[in-house]
Amino acid sequence: MAGQIDIVVAGNITIDDMVLPDGRTQMAVTGGDVLYAALAARLWGGSVGMLSRIGSDFPEENLQRCAAQGLDITGMVRCVGPSIRNWIVYEYDGRRTFIDRVEGRMAALSPGWDDVPDQYRRAGAVFLAAMCIESQLELAQNFKAAGATVLLDPYEQDASDKRELVYRALAHTDIFLPSEEEVRRLTGQNAPDFEAAARHFADYGPHTVVIKLGDRGALIYQKRGDRTTYLPCVERVQVVDVTGAGDSFGGGFTAGWQQTGSAAEAALRGTVSSSIAIEAFGSVPLLQATGEQAAQRLAALRRQIQKTGA
Repeated sequence: MAGQIDIVVAGNITIDDMVLPDGRTQMAVTGGDVLYAALAARLWGGSVGMLSRIGSDFPEENLQRCAAQGLDITGMVRCVGPSIRNWIVYEYDGRRTFIDRVEGRMAALSPGWDDVPDQYRRAGAVFLAAMCIESQLELAQNFKAAGATVLLDPYEQDASDKRELVYRALAHTDIFLPSEEEVRRLTGQNAPDFEAAARHFADYGPHTVVIKLGDRGALIYQKRGDRTTYLPCVERVQVVDVTGAGDSFGGGFTAGWQQTGSAAEAALRGTVSSSIAIEAFGSVPLLQATGEQAAQRLAALRRQIQKTGA
């Protein structure tokens, strides 16, 4: 695929070997935050480019399946050494166990600015999914300087171990999208005031902070006007696998922001994308979903909010 890229999604891509609750296995399935976020953004139209590094063992057919979904894979850079590969064991009660089959590859396979193709450097928005903070900081600095809107979702472990670097990255971030656990780690508080935390993060640079609250929805803080709003989850969704829910929210939010410039509209699209992602194991729901289905669920979410006054 050639031409202008509207949205860049950067992060890690994985090879997942899945053991389902009934004992069935699905081997060598493409996973990772960059895939979930890119598929979620694709639901809302526009051109989406994937930026990541892959190992020399990453199956070419898996890469081509991404391209077949309408995703640009020019930014997928093949490197020497193994890919990130995980066992994911699912239980009937929803529990998941992740086992690294290849350890210590996250940093080596997190993309840097030198990996960014020319057409990606002119993108209107970039979503930096969870990866090593050093890569996020480098990409945020450069994409921001190039004029893109920068959205950042921190890596949970770095929110504890490399807190200072996360705060440095916020100076180059327009929209910050941490989870509630990442807020706890960044603030050092077990029971933080999420509204106060959002204002605190905004003081470091972002004009918008969106805190993902799991099944309680999301908090949206906008520095302009000092406004805080809450958005509920989509009702009556069958939750099967929450893997990738936050990444899907981020991808959908990025697409919504790029199209509308409205945090509220972006959050609606992020919420819908996340609700689709959790309805089956792995990335299957996002692979099968269509823009029409996403639009229908968006309309249903609007009706839900109007009815409940949320």
